[in-house]
Amino acid sequence: MPMTYQIDPQRRLVTAIASGRLESADAIAVFDEVMSHPDFGTGMRLLSDHRQLESVLPTEFVKAMVRRIEDHPDMFQNSRWAFIESGMARYGMARMASILLERSPVKLRVFRNIERARRWLLAEDTD
Repeated sequence: MPMTYQIDPQRRLVTAIASGRLESADAIAVFDEVMSHPDFGTGMRLLSDHRQLESVLPTEFVKAMVRRIEDHPDMFQNSRWAFIESGMARYGMARMASILLERSPVKLRVFRNIERARRWLLAEDTD
């Protein structure tokens, strides 16, 4: 599968890794699976590493993700998400996602460096 994930309930952290060619349907299915997982809860942090992707995040996935967050705002209160990107097009698509989520309860930031992303996600003061 081009996207795998792991949930650490003690750290309230979901780590997802995408690789190869990621189709919208696959990405949406994984997002839905994470949302329905018993260890997933309000205010979870998400580290989503896309550096191994061969393609840009599909636009359909970004729109579906935004819709799900808008449909379940309570589930995503105080959530922080970090997308790790390489390449200009992937970085740009992730920035588009962060802009679409500006009015949502999710704070999404785009990084090129995974350690910076982890520090931001796990910090108490995120502003």
